[in-house]
Amino acid sequence: MNDPIIFGQPHFGEEEVELVSRTIRSTWIGQGPLVEEFERKLATAVWADHVVAVSSCTTALELSLLAAGVGPGDEVITTPLTFVATVNAIECVGASPVLVDIDPATLLLTPEAVRAAVTDRTRAVIPVSFAGRPLDLAGFTALAEQHDVWIIEDAAHSVGAVAGGQPVGATRHPRLLTCFSFYPNKNLASAEGGAVTTADADLAARLRSLRLHGLDGDAWDRYRDRHYRPALATRVGRKANWTDLQAAIALPQLAKLEGFLATREHLAATYDELLAGHPDIRLIPRPPPSLAERHALHLYQVRVPVAHRDRVVHELRGESIGAAVHYPAVHHHPYYEPLAHPGLAAATLAGEELLSLPLHPGLGRRHLVRVADRLRHHLAG
Repeated sequence: MNDPIIFGQPHFGEEEVELVSRTIRSTWIGQGPLVEEFERKLATAVWADHVVAVSSCTTALELSLLAAGVGPGDEVITTPLTFVATVNAIECVGASPVLVDIDPATLLLTPEAVRAAVTDRTRAVIPVSFAGRPLDLAGFTALAEQHDVWIIEDAAHSVGAVAGGQPVGATRHPRLLTCFSFYPNKNLASAEGGAVTTADADLAARLRSLRLHGLDGDAWDRYRDRHYRPALATRVGRKANWTDLQAAIALPQLAKLEGFLATREHLAATYDELLAGHPDIRLIPRPPPSLAERHALHLYQVRVPVAHRDRVVHELRGESIGAAVHYPAVHHHPYYEPLAHPGLAAATLAGEELLSLPLHPGLGRRHLVRVADRLRHHLAG
């Protein structure tokens, strides 16, 4: 019997084990020096002025909206092709999501399509760098200037990606915030976690307060300060801080990120080779890696006929091949059906055709050969 081929498996080594063990032995496992170290090192890696680590990317999106002053009565434009967390964050601050269709070639929102949907109630836009493909942020920051809106980039898939010669997360504009995920199947994995990058020191301070009940200090601040001062609430916040135990996993992952990305690029090129030319498999073009633009390849996806997609996913999973769907269009979720409108055809079709294949640094060519063989077999059935 063939071994299972996991969809997205974290790749850990002795470095993570050692740092986690050392953190447990230290007895300081909550938010503390390792979170601060990770924030500094991530800021260097992605050219960010400020990084604020939080409990998840979902939380990062919600806190970014709160820090930007988005709330009831406001509209936030986003994509229908995303995980439901993107839209949930908008709902959780009391704002109204507005769905705008994607470019069918890139699967991304475009500034031009968003601009046509801006109203006097639009307060923010959440474009998603879907599957690891970076966005045209120059167009979005120009839109921020023109319409006085916030751009909150959902880069849950895209740590390590490059756009316009700069890493995703680089702080290019005061009204741009970028949100990352460190979920176990992401390119940079932890048990959980997320982060926000920003160019604005005051906004970063607001985010740090919001992540911990709205307080003006945390337990680590109190521990290292010889003079007692109670932490006081300056706003209503959340319980959304990260921990040193999670940062102990993520710090070695950050050091390995370049190697992980190179492996993903090699595996994706192998999939391209194995799947090219099949009449029922449409490969999704992506730019070749360069200093100017780099796809993070969190997902390797193909498009297959709608009539076969769900059956093929079911049959692959029945053979212990971790195929998946990313994602049903937002307006196909029962709660979000009222957001549907006739102008969402490209996202609707993508949500019905896209099939995600296993991709992580623990895979080799033999795994991909098996996946490709079984995919072709089931499409023929």
